[in-house]
Amino acid sequence: MAATARIAEPLPLDVAGIVRETLRPRLGAIDAGEYPADVLRALGAAGAYGHHADGTAAGLLAAIDAMTEAGQACLSTAFCMWCQDALVWYLAQGDEAGPRRHLAAIASGAALGGTGLSNPMKAFSGIEPLALQGERAGDGYRVRGRLPWVSNLGPGQRFAGILSLPDGRRVMGLFEAGADSVSIAANARFIALEGTGTYTVMIRDVLLSDEDVITHDAAALLPRIRTGFVLLQTGIGLGLARGVAALMRADARGRANAAFLPLGPDAIEARADALRARVAAAAQAHAETDRATFLETLRLRLDVSWLALEAAQAAMLQAGARGYLEGAETFRRLREAQFVAIVTPSVKHITTELARGA
Repeated sequence: MAATARIAEPLPLDVAGIVRETLRPRLGAIDAGEYPADVLRALGAAGAYGHHADGTAAGLLAAIDAMTEAGQACLSTAFCMWCQDALVWYLAQGDEAGPRRHLAAIASGAALGGTGLSNPMKAFSGIEPLALQGERAGDGYRVRGRLPWVSNLGPGQRFAGILSLPDGRRVMGLFEAGADSVSIAANARFIALEGTGTYTVMIRDVLLSDEDVITHDAAALLPRIRTGFVLLQTGIGLGLARGVAALMRADARGRANAAFLPLGPDAIEARADALRARVAAAAQAHAETDRATFLETLRLRLDVSWLALEAAQAAMLQAGARGYLEGAETFRRLREAQFVAIVTPSVKHITTELARGA
């Protein structure tokens, strides 16, 4: 009797396969506002968010490279990956064990979540006040306030926030979007990255339990996590630059007519390679808490922003009128590149910090 032939199960896709097979066919829908939750979960299942939970330089670099892979196709997805990675970073580096009960689910993509630290990063630089206020109440803190932009959110998804206490101390905790008195609302429409699950969060007299406190001393924790927070963002801009270089190469007609433009795909790739080498070196120093190390990370992040902007501009110049049509991929990439320059820490934020010096 002949043996029954077994049909081989398809192998799970890696990050590159998910980008190729699942993400690229959805680019138009995501640019129009579709939040790619299934893609983000698949990327987590492929290991994209778990690399850096061990706090190593190699783990940080692997997370950045995964983000770069997705960013070559879609900055919205790469940015959501950074939000997820940042939340993993906070939970792994935090002082308190309670919130780590969520770490495995978030690192695997089974649960999605946001960062919530745009306002605190600016507040610690003196740019704006902390948006959340709280006071001690039993085994936790009563919290209120409004965070205008928190991304990679949806009902039931968690995000971190930092609140100030009446005595000036700062506390970092984990909140759940859509829970009682933690409402989310989409109050604006963006020119790009509309599909990133970005909401205004209103927190109305919420009890943040000690079990959800990441640290009772955020001022001490922030120097330990800020370099990783910023360094992880380099994957967004590097991905966009490499994606733009590939787009320019694929346009044979435009490339022939644009041979004498000052920035072509080879030069973009060379600059991206040099920046990736600097990222690898910076990852080795991510645990250093001195200001000089942080400023050097900000310089690196700034250079990635400039490359993203210049690369996207070069692609538009190569495409010419074809890139100026509604729906043109070069225009999508230009809009995305502008986001790289304004997301916290933005170019103006970074240049202010660098001007202050050590």
